[in-house]
Amino acid sequence: MTIQVNCDEIMGDSLDVEGMPIMGENLVTKALLTARKYTAGIPPLKIRLKKFFPAGSGIGAGSGNAAALLGWLRENFALKMTAEQIGKLGADVAFLASGSEIAEARGVGELLTPAGEAPKLGWILAFPKWGSNTKEAYAKLDAMRDDAGGYYAPTAEEIAKESAEYLEKLQNRRCNGRLPNDFFPVLAAEHREYGIAEEIAAATGACGWGLCGSGSAFFGLYDSSEAARGAEKIYDNENWILKTFYLE
Repeated sequence: MTIQVNCDEIMGDSLDVEGMPIMGENLVTKALLTARKYTAGIPPLKIRLKKFFPAGSGIGAGSGNAAALLGWLRENFALKMTAEQIGKLGADVAFLASGSEIAEARGVGELLTPAGEAPKLGWILAFPKWGSNTKEAYAKLDAMRDDAGGYYAPTAEEIAKESAEYLEKLQNRRCNGRLPNDFFPVLAAEHREYGIAEEIAAATGACGWGLCGSGSAFFGLYDSSEAARGAEKIYDNENWILKTFYLE
């Protein structure tokens, strides 16, 4: 994403998007309009956005773009917004705008407790040829819980203990298997390919794997770039994968 002041004030704001299509409202536009409610003097902006990651993948790419814009406005126009105000833009925006590598998020994502540095691991993201609509995913999750006769909500202490245990294992590069995500059974019931993804992750020695957010991307965590790159080649050979991405 590139941002610059639009010298042609008559034209106002402009947003040019290339690459992957964006479904519905663009969070960058929403973030800019919201920022102007809290800070005067933000001029018309010219924004160019090259979308590499597909929509509906659950990795928070749109939220990351919004957070990046807010960070730019903070540096250049002294934008002041609280985490609660930022959180109203979307569940992931407050965390991505916080500067924390890893944090515990509560509420709708605006109540953040930083948890130090992220484990130094190689990540593989595998994007399938389908997306996942968040609203629909929640509805399906509710229906699945109703069919199962209800849902046990863990306490805050249980969640904190479980999170700490998984994080400690990842920091020490010990195998976690599938990391908890309530949406995994929902999407796995519709797409058997997630079972294949798990088999690949286990066979290639991943320290952990699972579903990104409410879907649809699958991730694998590896203790070395070599192992991650080797797994990436295997995922690339799957005809249901649209693209893969490596990061560390």
